[in-house]
Amino acid sequence: MKNLLKFAMLFVLGVSLSTSVQAATRSKSLVEMGKTSAGDGPTVITSDKLEFDYNEFIALFDGHVVVKNSKFTLKADRMLVCFEHTNDIKRVDAVGNVDLKSGDMRAVCGKATYTSSDGKILIQNNPVVSKGENSIAGNKMSIWLNDERVVVEDDVSLETQPKATTP
Repeated sequence: MKNLLKFAMLFVLGVSLSTSVQAATRSKSLVEMGKTSAGDGPTVITSDKLEFDYNEFIALFDGHVVVKNSKFTLKADRMLVCFEHTNDIKRVDAVGNVDLKSGDMRAVCGKATYTSSDGKILIQNNPVVSKGENSIAGNKMSIWLNDERVVVEDDVSLETQPKATTP
């Protein structure tokens, strides 16, 4: 189980992990990761409940899910992680009140899905991505991590604010 939880964090961190997973039992489920190879410090996932199905290779973090590290904070009602039989991540679904903050960037939506086969994150159910005072919204946004490409579909709205110039 330790190796499977380590691989679950690869989605969250986007980098290889260099140390093992530590699990603790408190009033909430807690998985604390060691330092990443990039030196980002620990990543901690908390939820009301964690279920792991060894036969199906599925981990479900349920209720008040919060993922924190030095680069971002992700909140959702639930997070489902599906693994290949090699322990590699196949898919991650964050569902319900998804809120991702990183610096001055924020993405909110009803559902976010990551698929490792194509390195794609699909955000849907009223997604809005904002950075500072600028924002973009649509019914569906696809982000390909490896290609640095984004497609926003259906009822697209882009709001930009001009930068203030100094006299």
